[in-house]
Amino acid sequence: MKVLTVLLALWPLLVSAQGWNSRPLSTIALHPEFRAPAAVHPREEASLAAEVAARVVALPVRAGEAAVRGAELARLDDAAYRIERERSRAQLVLVERRIGLARAQLEQARALAARGFISADGLRIRETELGVLHSERAAAAAALAGAELALARCVIRAPFDGVVRARLAAVGDLAAPGTPLLRFTASADAEVRAQVPAARIDSLLAASGWTFEAGGGSHALRLLRVSPLLEAAGQVREAVFAAAAALPPGLAGELRWRSARPHLPPAYVQQRDGVLGAWVEREGRPVFVALPDAQAGRPVAVDWPPATALIDEGRFALERAAPAVKAAP
Repeated sequence: MKVLTVLLALWPLLVSAQGWNSRPLSTIALHPEFRAPAAVHPREEASLAAEVAARVVALPVRAGEAAVRGAELARLDDAAYRIERERSRAQLVLVERRIGLARAQLEQARALAARGFISADGLRIRETELGVLHSERAAAAAALAGAELALARCVIRAPFDGVVRARLAAVGDLAAPGTPLLRFTASADAEVRAQVPAARIDSLLAASGWTFEAGGGSHALRLLRVSPLLEAAGQVREAVFAAAAALPPGLAGELRWRSARPHLPPAYVQQRDGVLGAWVEREGRPVFVALPDAQAGRPVAVDWPPATALIDEGRFALERAAPAVKAAP
């Protein structure tokens, strides 16, 4: 403790003796904050359309109302499809009865053939007739399944938990297959999507945390993915985040993050012989290190260790004869 007190007392004398002092990069460096426009988007959004031709008879959920998965959102007139289902059922019953008759006739023909009263060709005809009826039964069963499917499609149900964003049809409208009826938006697991300039993607990925500033609040985010596609118009890539708290779709704001790389403040960037750089201490001597990416009046990113000693006081009065290097410390 006494030694430290003595050093602190003698520090002004040491500075004045050599004309400069140094400080670690960790005490000087800046970590600039970057921003990008962002908004909350639903994870799922579906345009629910009619799959059969029928008139709309009910839209029980109005715009802005929530519905759970499987809830009825729209109902179409199903009278014609019920009739088709009953017709298909009757056809299937008819074919099954014919199969029963053909099977009995085949058994009788086999008994007569064993006694020699029916030829082998006559027996094969009975077997073929039964095989044809089995095929007709399969076709009738498929027709019944199709009729039941068409009947089920007269009811439009919610594909997931969500909210009706808009009603695109009204009761009484005649819908054809493909006619949009509702726009349905998921109410859970909304995503924050930001348009990040391509030049900032590396900084975004290296950041230790991200926040979404919107509605007067700050919300912590977790990075999910970054699109590999680059938008030609703005030279941006889309970054998608998950929010720790539930956010309403449509909320707009800013994505913010801090650079993980240290940046030298503009005051420490100097020019020497037409080259921008910074003074650092090496083996007790000041050395000018060139920074090719530096711009006058702007912070510059460096990959130097946090303990790198930067010349602080007296850096503007250093002798021009001090050595210069191009490599980083």
